[in-house]
Amino acid sequence: MAVNNYIPAIWHAGILENLHNAQVVVPTLNTDYEGDIVNGGEKVKITSFTQPTIKTYAGSITREGLTDAGQELLIDQQKYFAFLVDDVDKVQAAGNFDAVQADAAAGLADVAENFVISEMLASGTAGGGTAAITDFAGAWAVLVRLRKVLNKAKIPTTGRSAALNAEFASLLFGPGSHLIKANEAGTDDELRRGVLANDVLGFTLLESQASALANADKPAAIGYHGRSVGYADQIVKTRAQTVTDAFGDQVDGLHVYGSKVLRATAVQTYISA
Repeated sequence: MAVNNYIPAIWHAGILENLHNAQVVVPTLNTDYEGDIVNGGEKVKITSFTQPTIKTYAGSITREGLTDAGQELLIDQQKYFAFLVDDVDKVQAAGNFDAVQADAAAGLADVAENFVISEMLASGTAGGGTAAITDFAGAWAVLVRLRKVLNKAKIPTTGRSAALNAEFASLLFGPGSHLIKANEAGTDDELRRGVLANDVLGFTLLESQASALANADKPAAIGYHGRSVGYADQIVKTRAQTVTDAFGDQVDGLHVYGSKVLRATAVQTYISA
């Protein structure tokens, strides 16, 4: 069985499109560094400088050197898919890869999204507290608290999102809520990507089903500034080849990525006790 006619460029494009359409939190993050990925395992150097001291002018100027407070974004996650088809040339010619692409991309998206949220929970700041909440008033109070700690940390007010698990979202849009209904939040496209509402206390509200945010079926939320969390990914390899230990052709792909909280005070978490 020949795989000479396999077209990797088509497969690459499809996987990335489906992958990003399936994610909720990742599209809100800082992805400026994706172009630096080649094979995975790289360390992307993110340069930043300490803020200059503001001084009172009294006839003379004292200069200070800028200190590089750069960070490294490690592309250390490598996930792959691999499956067998009877004849990859015939399947591709028939145009039947769409369903497989969508399934593979959804699986990669779930794993990557869960990794990112795990990093945000581990490296963020627990500014939302841990007090148990049981109704809309409690959920609203948590959002107000997350907004407060972000403001006090001088985090930009634009580009803020709040990732909510299902339990938190059910309280925020449950009995007693004065928020708009989820089905009035916007277009169908927005809803498919987990957008519940825009500009609620300055947050875009997102509902994430990532297991890292599940919190044993208790409310959990992350209020964050998207530019303050770096994320970079790439589908670096896709291939088709004849295998010798099975009847069929193997199609596989490698997804590499990494994420880093660049400013801990810009990621504020609430995890109910």
